Amino acid sequence: MPELQPNLSLAEVMTRVNCSNKGLAARVRTVAARHGTELKCDHVTVKRWLDGSQPRTQTAGFIAEALSEKAGLRISVEDIGMGQASPMATFESALQYPEEIAGARVNLLELARHDSANLPNVIAAPAVPAAWSAPLLPWLLSRPDPVPETGSTARRVGMAEVEAICGTNKMFMQLDFQYGGGHARSALAQYFTAEVLPLLDGKFTESVGKRLFSAASEVAQLLGWTAYDAGRHGLAQRYLIQALRLAQAGQDRVMGSRILSNLSHQANYLGRFTEAAQLARAAQEGGKETASATVMTMLLSMEARALAGSGDEKACAAVLVGAETIFGRRKPSDDPPWIDYFDEAELAGEMAHCFRDLRKPKLAQEFVGKAVALSDPSYVRTLAFMRLVLCASCIHELDLERAAGAGIEAITLAGSLKSERYLRYIRDLCNDLAPHRSSAAVVRFLGLADEVLSPSEGSPAAARAGVA
Repeated sequence: MPELQPNLSLAEVMTRVNCSNKGLAARVRTVAARHGTELKCDHVTVKRWLDGSQPRTQTAGFIAEALSEKAGLRISVEDIGMGQASPMATFESALQYPEEIAGARVNLLELARHDSANLPNVIAAPAVPAAWSAPLLPWLLSRPDPVPETGSTARRVGMAEVEAICGTNKMFMQLDFQYGGGHARSALAQYFTAEVLPLLDGKFTESVGKRLFSAASEVAQLLGWTAYDAGRHGLAQRYLIQALRLAQAGQDRVMGSRILSNLSHQANYLGRFTEAAQLARAAQEGGKETASATVMTMLLSMEARALAGSGDEKACAAVLVGAETIFGRRKPSDDPPWIDYFDEAELAGEMAHCFRDLRKPKLAQEFVGKAVALSDPSYVRTLAFMRLVLCASCIHELDLERAAGAGIEAITLAGSLKSERYLRYIRDLCNDLAPHRSSAAVVRFLGLADEVLSPSEGSPAAARAGVA
């Protein structure tokens, strides 16, 4: 008999509507009696539901109705984890692009709950290549969503709440740059479920609704991005697909393009270069009427990374020339706030990655130097990556002393960075340098790398390829 999993969905809803075990039991008995059914349940019964025991279908309906009355808005059996689908079936459904915005909300709530609970199947789930292309056409051809209807007792939401979401997300984004995607992820997921998603059930004007759904999509995409950086690839992919649906509801084509660029980044990292290029091109197509020059440069750099990964030097060079040209026309006043990280240093870093993958070590080193000189010192992960790119390019030239020195500098700089991507860079370089233990500098790098990698090698993230 399979082990029961705690019903985190029911627990979250009960907490949100301030309903105790005893209170829920009493309300369910009342609802059941109204439907002509005598139901025996008490706080112990509710505890069993919270522990994962599934009631009969009719009883699940009574529970949802009781909580709906307490909350003053509709709560479904799916919202409380008692739909016919199992938790993992709900997780799999998040690979699909929802037709209705309500579906995205339910999927994101479940994803965040599974994420917070660190369910092994969720952590280890790989990305599904076919799912990267599935949302492209629906998103590109989408039409504006109507403002959702809410009950008379729904909370009124204004621009103050939207601005609070944007400010909080900016704080978490800075933490990601400085400490890696594995830092503060649980706090971000908890904030999203407790503070952001409930606002989507509120009452708001059309203008506030657009900004609200856009802000919510930005938080969801950051959850996806940090999951990707932490090596939770299946989870990241699902977050980003659902975040794209929120961006559609917010009529924010630029945010949608950003989310597709994140998916492109992930596909490229996992070696799926064709899908990565398609995602980057779809992002450009969808944002071409509204994206600023800075945003479009970032989208082009994602395409260039995919082309470099596939070894198409000529096509990559053409895209990079286009990116540089557009970047030269940028006006920071036209940019959305979230793109302020993408500056001359960031573009140089993207070009350095491209030339590393194309095995052009001199060019890679040139752009690494430019990126390091211009980067914000607080962008610890970026600066560590640049030194690891330098390490790889020096290996390509068989300059082992310099390569090891750059690797040592990267590890020293990174400190306690929580990034599975960073660890993979280290592992790859260890494999490349392992045959060269005659160099004292290489031996020192391998020793430092072993200290960094040892705690993580047994983790699910280190043990899987990340793509199905």
